[in-house]
Order: sequence, then structure tokens, then C-alpha cells
Amino acid sequence: MFKQYLNNTKILSLAFLRDKETVFYVLVLPLLFMLIFGSLYSDGEGRHQDRVLLYFEDTATISQSEIEEVIESNQGLSYQHINSIEEGEQLLRDYEAETLLRVNGDGLEFSYNPARIQDNPAIEQQSMAIARELDIRKYNLETYLQTEIIDTGDFAGSSQFLSLFPGLIALGLASSGLFVIVELFIYHKEKGVLKRMAASPLSRNSFTFALISSRMPASLLSTALILVSSRYIFNVSFNINWFLFIPYIIIGTVIMMGLGALITLFATTADSGFQAASILLTVMIFFSGIYFPIEFLPSYFQQVSRFLPLTYLARGLQQIMGVSQLDPTSLAMETGGLLILSIALILVVSKKSSWVAD
Repeated sequence: MFKQYLNNTKILSLAFLRDKETVFYVLVLPLLFMLIFGSLYSDGEGRHQDRVLLYFEDTATISQSEIEEVIESNQGLSYQHINSIEEGEQLLRDYEAETLLRVNGDGLEFSYNPARIQDNPAIEQQSMAIARELDIRKYNLETYLQTEIIDTGDFAGSSQFLSLFPGLIALGLASSGLFVIVELFIYHKEKGVLKRMAASPLSRNSFTFALISSRMPASLLSTALILVSSRYIFNVSFNINWFLFIPYIIIGTVIMMGLGALITLFATTADSGFQAASILLTVMIFFSGIYFPIEFLPSYFQQVSRFLPLTYLARGLQQIMGVSQLDPTSLAMETGGLLILSIALILVVSKKSSWVAD
């Protein structure tokens, strides 16, 4: 029995490597998305830039040295003097700076790039902090609360930039698990492969467990490629809980296999199954919080995201990789529920579905 299981696992793993389309979805597609969206986010957030542009009018009564001292006291800010408002506005449009500070008389005017929807709330808070500190110094006010800045890691960019990489790992798991059930239980049934297997001494349980095991190397390889690429291309590192991380990669693959099993219960042909899986994967990519927060979606699309397994995989990976706060209870309940449902669906397809084409 065990030898049969190992042989089946080896054969199914080699079959994955021969399937160029599946290899593309599992290994290449997440890397392509990482390069595209990672470059987009890092250009706007991750790379070093002069975050504050300073322009002083002749009527300014606030000294340059005082404003520079306030900005330098904030470890997250740097500044650059400019000669004209037009120059500053152009730098904002080109994402070369985050805010333009115009000093005229006793007043301060802050300008932002309206296209930076994600950044502007944080930029506005920093701008208000600069103005508040200047008021404290001007009127000799005392601060009652002392602020201490604690470095929690060498992260390059904002939380959304960091959330991209757990989402891409989840995408690799989705691609790895979603198509395998559709391929083997519909395509191979149409080709008569399962019929020949049914006539052999092959155990269905052995075949099912071998099928699950055969996708684990692909999932682990896809995960490793994302982690290595993020480290050496975007200089991003994560505080990963390895005790949870490796099991979660395996569990996540099984969960996505369960979704593929659900498709096979309704798809009548291999073409319709692959099309349904591709459409579902596309929907999950845009509505599961991989490339932008779910909160940015309209309320009705937010409701849709609750029914997508990839939403919970991405959120779980964000917690395990240290991007967001780990909630063990919520993580265990969501993951456990999805895992039980997925295993049940896989077993139903394996045991109850016919291995002979209609």
C-alpha cells in the first residue's frame, strides 16, 4: 500500500512538470505579478525619496532651521529645498516626493498627490505632526505624552507593499491546488486514464493521497521563489513563524484542492472545468485582498470576498509572516473549517464520482 502510494506520488509529480500550463500558473504567474505590482508599490513607497519638499516665500516668518530640525526629528522623513511651486508639483506628480510644504507668512500649506490614495492619510498625519510641533515650540508649550519610536524590523515600504508578498504566496497555492483536481478527475476521465486505473489493483485512497502529496513540492517551490525574490529584488524580509508557516503552506494547498473538487461536481467536460477554474482564480485574485485591501472595495464586493478561500489564505499568511497581528483563535477556526470542508469534498469526488467517462 505504502509503496503504491510512493509510486503514484512520483508519477503525479513528474506529470506536473510536464504540464507547461500548470507550471506557468503555479511558478511563473506569481513571479510576474510580483515584479509588476512590487515595482509599482516600491516606486511609490519602498525606495528612498525626499518625502517633504520645502518652499519658502519671502514673507515667511518661520525660520528654515526650525522647520528642518522638526523634520529631522522624525526618523521617517527627509526633505529637499525647491526653487518654485511648479517644480514641487512636478516632483509630486512623478512620485519623487510625498508632500510639498509651502511656508508663507505664519502659515503652512501642504500639497499631496491625489493619486496616492493609500498614502495620503499617513502623509496628512505627518504634516499635522510637523505643524503641531512648530506650534509647541512657538508658544513654549509642554508635551504631556512622550513618544518612543521602536524599530520592529527592516521592512521596505508600507503595510500594503508588505501584504503583497503573502498574497502572492497564496496565489501560488491557489494555482497549485485548484487545477489538479479538475485535471485528473475530468480530463483524465475523458481520456480513459481513470478507467484503466479503476480496472487495476490501485486503491482510490492511495491515489487520492498521492494526488495531494504530488502538489506539495510545487507549492513549497513557489513559496521559496517568492521569498527569495522578495529578499533580493525588493530587499524585503519577514518575521516568519516557521512553526506555523510550513504546515500552513501544505494546508493551504489542500484547501484549494477542495475548491477544485467542488468545480468537478458541476463541470461536465474538461474544457468547462478549466474555464470555471480560470474564471474563479481571476475573481479571487482581484477580490481577495492580494493586490489592494478589501476595504477599498465597494460593500457588495466585500461580501463576495467572504466566500473566497483565497481571502482567508492571504490573511492567514499575512499573520504568520508578521505583516499583521497574529490572531491564533481566528486563524485556527478559519483554517480548520476550510480544511475539513476541503477534505470532505476531495473524498466525495474520489469515492463517489465515476472514473468512467459518460
